[in-house]
Amino acid sequence: MITSPSDPRVQLLRCCDIIRQNLEKMSFSLKEMCEMVNVRYDRVLEENVRVSNEEEDSVESDGANTAANEDSLEHDPENDLENTPVNEDAVDVPVDRGRSRKRANPDAWKGNIQKRRRMRGQSYLGREKNEFINKEQRKMEGRCLAESCQKSSKLHCTEIDEGTREEIFKYFWGKLYWKERKIYVKSLVEVSDVKRRRTEAVQSRRSASLCCFLCVNGRRLRVCQRMFLSTLGIKQWSFLKWVGRREESPEKTARVRVRTEEWDFLKSFLLKLPKVLLFQDVPGAFIQVNHLHSQYKQTCAANGIQPLSRQVFSNTFKELNLSLFHPKKDQCDTCCAFKAGNIEAAVWEEHCVKKDEARAEKDRDKQLANNTTLVACMDLQGLLLCPKLQASALYYKMKLGRQITFGMRVRVSANEFASCIVDYLETHPTYTEFILWSDGCGYQNRNLVLSNALLKFATERKKQVTQKYLQRGHTQMECDSVHSVIERKLRNRDVHVPAEYAAVIRGARSSPKPYELKYVDYSFFKDFSKVKICKSIRPGSKVGDPTISC
Repeated sequence: MITSPSDPRVQLLRCCDIIRQNLEKMSFSLKEMCEMVNVRYDRVLEENVRVSNEEEDSVESDGANTAANEDSLEHDPENDLENTPVNEDAVDVPVDRGRSRKRANPDAWKGNIQKRRRMRGQSYLGREKNEFINKEQRKMEGRCLAESCQKSSKLHCTEIDEGTREEIFKYFWGKLYWKERKIYVKSLVEVSDVKRRRTEAVQSRRSASLCCFLCVNGRRLRVCQRMFLSTLGIKQWSFLKWVGRREESPEKTARVRVRTEEWDFLKSFLLKLPKVLLFQDVPGAFIQVNHLHSQYKQTCAANGIQPLSRQVFSNTFKELNLSLFHPKKDQCDTCCAFKAGNIEAAVWEEHCVKKDEARAEKDRDKQLANNTTLVACMDLQGLLLCPKLQASALYYKMKLGRQITFGMRVRVSANEFASCIVDYLETHPTYTEFILWSDGCGYQNRNLVLSNALLKFATERKKQVTQKYLQRGHTQMECDSVHSVIERKLRNRDVHVPAEYAAVIRGARSSPKPYELKYVDYSFFKDFSKVKICKSIRPGSKVGDPTISC
């Protein structure tokens, strides 16, 4: 910070230094003197001026203080601490240390604390299955008092006093880590072959002899196994595991293999299920695999077959590449009415016959497709909103608000659908016969405007065009997969402008090739309502004659 010598605060600071030098018994802080003369106190300025004064004094007294500095190499810490000036004003200034941040301390975690207590032989909180159990601390048990140990000349259990045993126990649990304890135990045990067996059995569980020792004043004294374990405070299970001569566990039981008869019965049960589970074909609809497994167990009980487990049933169900059929939301009105009992069985049976005939006819037409015959199916996809966003506020604005569309001069009528269909037929001039499959929607596919448009196209181009319709409520076609792929591509995707829909639709399929997309304008649509080749497509004109139904 640069200051001017004419600054009154600078002059005041110099006066303060002079007063401090002349009046040793009087001491005033700069803050107090600023309050006396009504001058704003500046701590930074005080430090700058003080440093500059010290530099000037050091230059003037450099030669005189050289010898004094050499003599003052030895110092007294207590006197230096007492003579060190303390800035009383700095105590009042708050220090901003920032936001306190919590650091992860694994040593303070409860789980790690319990682990350390267990490693040290202290009491800890253990866990068995889903319950917490208090485990007692390691204790040195009583010494061995067996008469055989007292009379034996090889065992020195009686020579080790309680004080020595206590020192060994504290060293084992206080100084060693867990791995070191294993090495310590293994170093004090000698494993040798069995010299004499005390049982007449041909096969004995004893595979080796274990000789235990304890170190006392640098000597290895052999003791019995009970004395060894009680002194170290460990159990026999850990002892045998650490030494490496733990009794071999019995051989594992071989897994029970599924018998061929049960396996074949399960496969036959799954393969005999109807391909599409209808409510009228089975007593109840299988909503989950659990329900199907219950039916399987009932069938096994009726045939005297042992049912397989739920897991085996599920794995077999997946191996056969099967899945449960979930009915669509838009089901057939006639089928639902028959299920509810609102129509007679004869009406429903006639409906099913027409459904099967229409599907069989479509399958036959698919076989006729060749270089001269084109078989196509068409359907209208659901309305796509734009913009399409994930924001919740947009839902209420799009669903509950009034929508205003600008620039829409073409209304959705039969002319628009007829223009698209005729344009598609014109793009395939090499074919001489066209078979079109669709549903029976009136203003889309079954109307006078479209019939006149197709008739005009057929007469002018010398083509044969046949329209066929599926039974109402059962209009599943191959083109539905296109809609499904596009909807799956649009899932969880934001669309802001209509042009983004074109990019999504084109990229919805990559193999064998992307979908073809065509941009149209107002000139693309034609007015086929003026074509009057046919006056009506109704089969009859009188009351009671057949009519056109969707």
